[in-house]
Amino acid sequence: MKVYNIILKLVLCCLLSIFHIGMASADIRNERILIITSYNPDTERTNANLSEFFRKYKTLAGSTTNVCVETMNSKNLSEAPLWKDRMEGLLKKYTNDPPSLIILIGQVAWVSYLAQTSKLAHKTPSMAAMVSTNTIELPKGIKNLRTWMPESKEYTDFKDFNIVGGIFYKYHVGRNIELIKDFYPNTRNIAFLSDFTLGGLTIQALVRKEMTKYKDLNLQLIDGRRYTLFGACKQLKEIKEGTVLLIGTWRIDCSENYVLANTTSVLRDANPNLPAFSIASVGMGSWAIGGYTPEFGLVGEDLADIAYDYLKAKMPNSDLFKIRHNCYTFDKSKLAKFELSENLVPANSIIINQTENFYSKNRKMILWVLSSVLVLIFGLFIAIYYIAHIRRLKNALEKKSKELAIAKDKAEEANRLKTAFIANMSHEIRTPLNAIVGFSELQCMDDYSNEDKKEFEKIIKENSTLLLNLINDILDISRIESGRVTIDYRPCDVVKLCHSCLISVKQARPLEHVEYQEHYPVDSLFIQTDAVKFKQVIINLLTNASKFTKEGHIRLSFSVDEGKRLITLAISDTGIGVPKEKAEAVFERFVKLNQYVQGTGLGLSLCRIIVERLGGKIWLDTSYTEGARFMFCIPLTKVQKEDLAEDQR
Repeated sequence: MKVYNIILKLVLCCLLSIFHIGMASADIRNERILIITSYNPDTERTNANLSEFFRKYKTLAGSTTNVCVETMNSKNLSEAPLWKDRMEGLLKKYTNDPPSLIILIGQVAWVSYLAQTSKLAHKTPSMAAMVSTNTIELPKGIKNLRTWMPESKEYTDFKDFNIVGGIFYKYHVGRNIELIKDFYPNTRNIAFLSDFTLGGLTIQALVRKEMTKYKDLNLQLIDGRRYTLFGACKQLKEIKEGTVLLIGTWRIDCSENYVLANTTSVLRDANPNLPAFSIASVGMGSWAIGGYTPEFGLVGEDLADIAYDYLKAKMPNSDLFKIRHNCYTFDKSKLAKFELSENLVPANSIIINQTENFYSKNRKMILWVLSSVLVLIFGLFIAIYYIAHIRRLKNALEKKSKELAIAKDKAEEANRLKTAFIANMSHEIRTPLNAIVGFSELQCMDDYSNEDKKEFEKIIKENSTLLLNLINDILDISRIESGRVTIDYRPCDVVKLCHSCLISVKQARPLEHVEYQEHYPVDSLFIQTDAVKFKQVIINLLTNASKFTKEGHIRLSFSVDEGKRLITLAISDTGIGVPKEKAEAVFERFVKLNQYVQGTGLGLSLCRIIVERLGGKIWLDTSYTEGARFMFCIPLTKVQKEDLAEDQR
C-alpha cells in the first residue's frame, strides 16, 4: 500500500503542475515591446495610431507598462543618409536587454531597419505598420538625392530578418494606368507628380518600373525634389494637351519645408482642365477623377491585435501578415465635369460628391428649425438629467451586485469542479493501480500455477494500458485547454484519411461478427484542416463503437454541404446504443455508460474539445435506432489541385 500511495501522490502532483504551467503561460504582461516610429509621435496620424494601439493592447494584455516608444523624428528625404545610423543608435540602447517584439511604424523606420546588420535587428521578432510592400533601399554613396533614381523592390522575402507580421499597403500602378486607358483610350502621355519624401520617391520608383510595361505610353515626371510648389504649378500649366496626370504624394517640395493642406487646390487650379487620377488618395474629393488606392485609415487597433496574438503564441502565422484592402473611388462631380461615362466605372466602386440630397439643399432651414426645437426642449433635458443620473447610479449598483453574485457563483463552481475532478481522478487512477499492485503481489507468491500467473500478467498489462491511456487523455485535454497546442492547417484527402482510420481500428480490434464498412460520396476530397487531430477524433469514435458492438456492422461515412460550407462525418454501429437522456452526458469527463467495458471515460470529451477547436461541433444522433451514431462537422475549406501542387513543392 505504501507503493500505491507514493505513485498516487506523484501522479496528482504532475497533473496539478501541468494545470499551473498552462495558466501561467497565458500571462504576457511581462513581454517587452519596442515601438520605433518614423515621425514625431506628436504628429496627428502617428499619435492617433499609437493611442489606438495602447488602448487596445491594454485591454488585451492588461498592461502597457512594458511598451516603449522611440522616434526617428524624420522629416524629408534630405535626411535619408542619416536614417540608417539613427536606427542603429536606437537599437543599440536595447542590445543588452532586447525586447520580445519590435514594431516599426512608417516607411522610414521600415527601410532603415531592413538596412541594419546587427544581431538584434536580424534575430528579434519584428512587425511593421503604415508601410508599403513596394519600397526602395536607403541611398549608399549618393551625392545628389535630387537626381537619384532608385529601383522599386517588392518585399515578400525578408531575407534573414525575423519578420513575424505587419500591416502593409500595396500600391497598384497597373490598375490606375488601365483606368486611364479606359477613360482616355487615345492618350499617349502620362505625367506623374511626387514630392520630396521617401514615400513620394518610393511611389515614383514603382511608377517608373511599371510604366516600362506600357510601350505605347510616354512618362513625364514632375518631381518635387526639383521643384517648389510654384515650380510644379508652372510644369502643370505647360503640360501639353492629351496628357493625363497621375497624382502620387505632395507634402514637401524641394525647399524641404512642409507645404500647407490646400496645396492640392493650388496645383489643381494651375491647370483645371487637366484630367487627374490618384494612386495614394491625394487630391481625392477635390482634384482627382478617381483612382485605385489603398484604404489607409488607422491601424493601431489591428496592430495591437496581431502583436498580442504573436506574443501569446510565440509562433509566426500567416494571419499576422495583413495587406490593407484597395478599392476604386470616383468623384461624381469630376466625372460630370470631364463628361466621362459612369458606365466605365468598375463595379463596387465608392462614389463621392454625389448629387445634393434634401438635407444639402435645405441645410439652413433645417438647422434653424432644429435650433428652435433644441431651445424649447433644453429645459426638459435639464429637468430629466437628475432623474436619469439617479437611475444610472441605481442601475450601476444593481449591475455591480449581479456581477459580484455571478463571480461568487463562478468561484464556487470552479471550486466544486476542482474537487470533483480530483475525486474522479483519484477513483479512476486507484482502480487500475489497485489491480496492478494487487496482482503484482500475487505474482511474487509461489501458491499459484504458471497458468494463473500468465492470467495475472494479462490483467496487469491491461490495467497498465488503461492507466497510460488515462494519463495521455488527461495530458491531451490539459495541453489543448491551456492553449499550448496549435492547429496546423494543411491540405489533406478526407477519403484517404478516413480509409486509413478504418483500417487501423479494424486491425487493432478485429471482431468476428462485426463488419467494418465505409461509404464516401467522392473518390477524393482535399480540404484544409489539422489531419492529426482530425484523425484522432475519427479513431476515438471508431474505437468507441467497437467496444459496444458484438455483431452487425460499424460504418464510417461523410457528406458535404456546399451551401453551408460544412463536411459532416458519421460513425454508426449496431451495438447497444445510448439512451436519449444520456445524449449530452456521454461527452462529459469520466462518464461511462458501461462500467464493465475498459476505457477512461475521457475519449468522447477529448473528441468534443478537438472538434470545437477545429471550428465544428459533435453530437449523438438520437434519431438513429439500430445502435449508436456519433456525428461531427467541421468547416469545408476546399483545396484546388494547383494550390495542392504548389503546397507540395
